[in-house]
Amino acid sequence: MSKITLIYFGSCPNYEGVKNLLLQIGVSFVEINQDNLPSKHPFKQFTSPAILKNDELIFGERICDLGEGCSINIPDKWELERKLKS
Repeated sequence: MSKITLIYFGSCPNYEGVKNLLLQIGVSFVEINQDNLPSKHPFKQFTSPAILKNDELIFGERICDLGEGCSINIPDKWELERKLKS
């Protein structure tokens, strides 16, 4: 079984949409709120929202600094489902 992680920050405008996609697809996932992490935590180096499958980034981007960044587009449900279930 795959380990799915949804990484986000509290004011992210796309967090709820991506979370709802994961719920519609029916996969189990863990949510990590970047606001609750120490400043140098590795999960702070992802845009919000980001999705990891077994620690591999499948949606979102890595960012160089430890500041907040947004994932602009919400993924297509069918493409995301394919990546999650493959």
